[in-house]
Amino acid sequence: MYSTKSVNGIPSIQCNGRSVLSVWNQDWGFAHEVCELLNELDNHEPQLLLNNDDRKWLKAMDQAFTKKVQHA
Repeated sequence: MYSTKSVNGIPSIQCNGRSVLSVWNQDWGFAHEVCELLNELDNHEPQLLLNNDDRKWLKAMDQAFTKKVQHA
């Protein structure tokens, strides 16, 4: 079951007590909507099906946000 919880002041979507997604911009309404949709799937082991283009986009986004900021 999915639920929302505050992690360091940021809404986090959790599954069975484990954080699976943080919601940007502290949008609690969106976090609750996502939880409701996921819970409606009523699947014990939900799977997110991605095609190759989705994976490439997610990988590019991950790399863009994980690079360290250099201070001048």
